[in-house]
Amino acid sequence: MSISVCMITKNEERFIGDCIDSLKNLAKEIIIVDTGSTDRTLEIAQQKGARVSSTKWENDFAKTRNLSLDKATQKWILIIDPDERIAESDIETILALTQDSSNMAYSFNTRNYSENPMASGFVPCQGVYSEEGGYPGYFESRKVRLFQNIPSIRFKGSVHELVESTIKGKIIESDIPFHHFGSSKQVAEEKGKRQFYQKRAEQKVSEEPSNWKAHFEQGVEWLGASEYKKAAGALKKAREFNPQEKLVLSNLGYALMESGQHDEAEEVLKACLKVDPRSHDAVLNLGVNEMRRQQYDRALNIFDKLVRMYPNSFLAFRNAGNCLARLKKMKEAAACFEKALSIFPDYNDARIDLGVVCFAAGRLDLAEKILNDALLKDPMSLRTQAILDEIKKLKYSKKA
Repeated sequence: MSISVCMITKNEERFIGDCIDSLKNLAKEIIIVDTGSTDRTLEIAQQKGARVSSTKWENDFAKTRNLSLDKATQKWILIIDPDERIAESDIETILALTQDSSNMAYSFNTRNYSENPMASGFVPCQGVYSEEGGYPGYFESRKVRLFQNIPSIRFKGSVHELVESTIKGKIIESDIPFHHFGSSKQVAEEKGKRQFYQKRAEQKVSEEPSNWKAHFEQGVEWLGASEYKKAAGALKKAREFNPQEKLVLSNLGYALMESGQHDEAEEVLKACLKVDPRSHDAVLNLGVNEMRRQQYDRALNIFDKLVRMYPNSFLAFRNAGNCLARLKKMKEAAACFEKALSIFPDYNDARIDLGVVCFAAGRLDLAEKILNDALLKDPMSLRTQAILDEIKKLKYSKKA
């Protein structure tokens, strides 16, 4: 093994022990730079054999990451966070990557596990990895994680920091996933991530006002907080600096749609499709935009196009089902919801929709069965409980 694992921490007692344990067959040394933990993070890390040091937090992720790189003594460096894991079955494959010194670095996809099927690029879990746990799915992001220990390779960016811009040499894309649990709602709330990253995004914009990515990252943070008008403002600035970036256009179109600016949303989403004709999110949101205008037939045509492009788009089937329900085509709507559930069995919103159309079609027993199943999966669903209450009233009135 010739790998130094480098990570930075703050109040990670929930994750740090298991993280270090999972890396012992991969790393020669595990280096931790802590930025002010007040829990047992440092104690646990030291007990597990990590090399631990502390530094003052200066609102700069790159600076802190680079401190950890400065301490690395091995030929290769691997970057991971405490709330991330590498599957044990992938350890040997990563070790094998370090045998080829002609490659300067390797990038990996991060599986960001989430309970939100509306997240851009959401992929249902298939049970391939035990790390999937109880999560319904994930969305992916790629970045360099493994690189040769060369002083010129360093992180850039006070937030959403990356090393890519400093690498002079071949970067190979690996298909090994890193499993990230910090995007789940529970973990994000525990760590206060949203407020933290909103402040860091604002800081980055002030530091780099001409950087499209700084404005884009700020817009994405506002989207996560459902502040759609603020998101649209930030994403418009990003578009000014990079008018052909499909991620900017796709997210801007969504922000405009959610803030009720349907004509402008349509223009931006069509601009996105000129850059990337197969953008799933752009086509999907064009359809949803027509739904918001109550143009259900037009929306159905768009969802039909999306299904031809992406046959497993459960979101296309669910939205098509809602259009058909609005058009009083309940049997066809039910078939769409059933198809969405066959693709993504944990898609509880589609299950509730199916129960609602069964209720509307007068199939009370079937609706009750489906909705009770939905309520088991989400006991806090007021919509489900309201329809179940209506079913009980109707059944009672029939008996009376």
